[in-house]
Amino acid sequence: MNVTFDKKDELNASISVSIEPNDFTASYEKKLKDYGKKANIPGFRAGQAPKGVIEKMVGQSILLEEVNGLASKGLFDYIEENKLHVLGQPVMSEDTKIDELSKTASYTFSFDIGLAPEFELNISSADSYPFYTVNVTEEMVNDELNRLRKQMGVLTDVEEVGENDMIYAQLNELLDSGEVLEGGVNAPSVPLAINTIKDEALNAQIRGLRKGETVKVNIFTLFNHDEMEMSHALGVQKQGVPDLGKEFNLTLNEIKRTTESEMNQEFFDKIYGKDQITTEEELRTKLSAEIKGYFDQQANHLLEHELFDSLVAKHNISLPDATLKRWLLDRHADKFNADNIEEGYIPEANYLRNHLLEEKILVSNDLKIDEEEIRNAAKAYTMQMFGGYNMGNLSDDILNSIIEPQMQKEEFRSRMINVAARNKVNDYLLNTITKDIKEVSVEEFNAIIAEHNGKHHHNH
Repeated sequence: MNVTFDKKDELNASISVSIEPNDFTASYEKKLKDYGKKANIPGFRAGQAPKGVIEKMVGQSILLEEVNGLASKGLFDYIEENKLHVLGQPVMSEDTKIDELSKTASYTFSFDIGLAPEFELNISSADSYPFYTVNVTEEMVNDELNRLRKQMGVLTDVEEVGENDMIYAQLNELLDSGEVLEGGVNAPSVPLAINTIKDEALNAQIRGLRKGETVKVNIFTLFNHDEMEMSHALGVQKQGVPDLGKEFNLTLNEIKRTTESEMNQEFFDKIYGKDQITTEEELRTKLSAEIKGYFDQQANHLLEHELFDSLVAKHNISLPDATLKRWLLDRHADKFNADNIEEGYIPEANYLRNHLLEEKILVSNDLKIDEEEIRNAAKAYTMQMFGGYNMGNLSDDILNSIIEPQMQKEEFRSRMINVAARNKVNDYLLNTITKDIKEVSVEEFNAIIAEHNGKHHHNH
């Protein structure tokens, strides 16, 4: 077997694997013989069928397996031994044609490969990027405090319906005459949040009612014409909802109101754990720091994206576009075709350029990823997946018990290694470039984030 390498330019090359009969004959004959020993063919004793019969049955498939295996081995052994940095996977050259297999023939397989570009890093403190910081106002702290007081509030029974109450009502379907329809819908206790009733007249009609009182309502208006919600609340099939009578009796069973938590130790303990906060002043300071931390995290996320996109563009990373497009069409035919390859290639190319820059930063600065960083990435990922906000009090033991089974899965572990690598690169970049601090309002910050998300998600 002979392997030759032809470098066409800095980004494209081909590898040819030439195979002679003596490369596969011995293995071919052995596999043919082994098959014959096990074959049970009608008209012959088990394992005694003539070689010619066996060869006629399975010779071509064995030969195909041998030739393809040798071509693949020659190709990938050469890539590994010569440490070629290949993008995507090799693609069979268009001029490679094997019309018929013969155990006496010679074969040459040619593969086109795309090579990773060589480039030098150009990143320093001279690279300046805006870092947006939000000034946390007393109003923002008050809003968060009020939200928490409502969230941690106490649910109490009241006698009269208010604008933000929750009611539990019996709903009975009526005849056109106003009498209860015998055999019609009878839902004994349906929960309804008053502030979700969009029709102003109906909303006003129900507010002020007292427990035990009954009022006629348009059932479709009550549920804002949401047939799925009506089906669930009334216990009827969705397809049967349009056939319901419009008029229903609504009889109030219960009226529940959330009363804001008092500013006391019990309230503090509910949020942060026993005796972690003991005064309103401490709570406000803590909330202010958390709000600031949230916006700083968002600002860092924004900077990391803008920074990476800008640096990729700055380094002008070229790719073997034509070869990569052929690879995508060949290996991912379910996703790409001649009509969409140009547009579909854009995010794929963006991902590759990002990956190449990230890889270059890691290698050039000898940045290593250790096991602790991988596990920290898994912990952060897990906390985010579970909603993060109230998981700060979880012990490492509990977090480890959650992530340990996942870390045994190759796909999950590989993803966490990638996350840890990106974190390492981001830390390096943020400590290398210059942050140009810009103070903005919440409204301005949100507008900047929205504009960035629109551009970033379009390009990626």
